[in-house]
Amino acid sequence: MKVRWFVIAWGILVMLFGAWAMVRPFGITQIADLFLTSSGLWAAVALRVAFGVLLWMVAPASRMPRTLRVLGALFVVGGLALPVVGLERMQAIAAWGAGQDGNVLRVVALMAVGLGAFIVWSMWPRRSER
Repeated sequence: MKVRWFVIAWGILVMLFGAWAMVRPFGITQIADLFLTSSGLWAAVALRVAFGVLLWMVAPASRMPRTLRVLGALFVVGGLALPVVGLERMQAIAAWGAGQDGNVLRVVALMAVGLGAFIVWSMWPRRSER
């Protein structure tokens, strides 16, 4: 299943992003700035919804199908909520986050590492599937 490997690659990217952000926590704010425009907001919506649907689709082939379906649904709802929250509020949230201590941002980055690792583990083929 080629989609499985795409999801695994996405999980690895999330882990790498989290690891990079742990080393350079204020780099998160630079990445966030890319999505704090009207076109960036719609790109974030598209990415979240697409990845949520993808997780939902591949969940039956995973080790944790219910959990990945819930995670996929959360991604979709989170993506669809972005336009409702609005660009100005997202910019205010980002400004608040940028004002936090580097250790707070490192905790957020650690959560990204954990999320990516969970996705990779849950999608990795079992020995019997290889």
